Amino acid sequence: MSDTSSDRWESPIFVASLGRSGSTLLQRVLNVHPQVTIWGEHGGMLKGITEACTALQHEANTKNLESGRELRDSVVGELTDKENFYPWVSPFTTSDVVGAFRATLLDLFTRGLSPEIRWGFKEIRYDEAVLRALMSLFPKAHLVMLARDLEGHVSSRFFAFGNRDYDFDSDEGRADAKKKVENMTEGWLRRYEGMLKIAEEMPERCSYVAYSDLVNGSERIPALFRELGESVPDAASISEVLQAKAGSSFRHNSIARSNRARLPEIFETAEFDRSRHAVIASAFGLPS
Repeated sequence: MSDTSSDRWESPIFVASLGRSGSTLLQRVLNVHPQVTIWGEHGGMLKGITEACTALQHEANTKNLESGRELRDSVVGELTDKENFYPWVSPFTTSDVVGAFRATLLDLFTRGLSPEIRWGFKEIRYDEAVLRALMSLFPKAHLVMLARDLEGHVSSRFFAFGNRDYDFDSDEGRADAKKKVENMTEGWLRRYEGMLKIAEEMPERCSYVAYSDLVNGSERIPALFRELGESVPDAASISEVLQAKAGSSFRHNSIARSNRARLPEIFETAEFDRSRHAVIASAFGLPS
């Protein structure tokens, strides 16, 4: 990476969603653009960095580090003052750390890219706190929030992960399935409520995309490129990606496949705050 990053490197695109919501498909659509590179997931490894940035920027921590930086020479070489010692003595300040983290992310995610290529990534593991920190590290970044309708998300995810089969013909099996659905629903609500808070504060830096916008090939896709400040790729290239059978697959066995048709009856009995759901659905243009 060069010492001075390009303007496009300063404007990353962060794609955030829950799993089983079409993030791989959206990643591929954005990568149709010849000057955009959206990397894949990385196991949520940036949580530690963003948590550190957030912690260090607390007023008290920032003040203590600044004071400690001024006293750095007191611990360089032999300790001469053995009675007076400042526990926060440090070789760096908060801004030093934040700058180093930012430079590290640029170094990692722009490897192999020329300056005219705009970078980004999609990740399904980042909540409001991590996304806020990323947006703070890169003040010109754009957050693309992708959501699938709640029932569709639950239906896809319910059988995709884990090896357990639920006996929908027994009271115990239905109760366990209902509990799993409710846990997944609460996670969906919390994650997207966090995203909406960011969008309310930074509307010009956030975009909403619904899973149905992708699978139906709506005009939302060209509009998204325009919101990102990019030219719109030709429709044929986008259509080719949307029609390709690639990306995530629906991983389940024959028992799960037969139970999938019965999941709506479990979903109907699930208890969750439908007013919270209505707010999110409205923002993304999802069925409520």
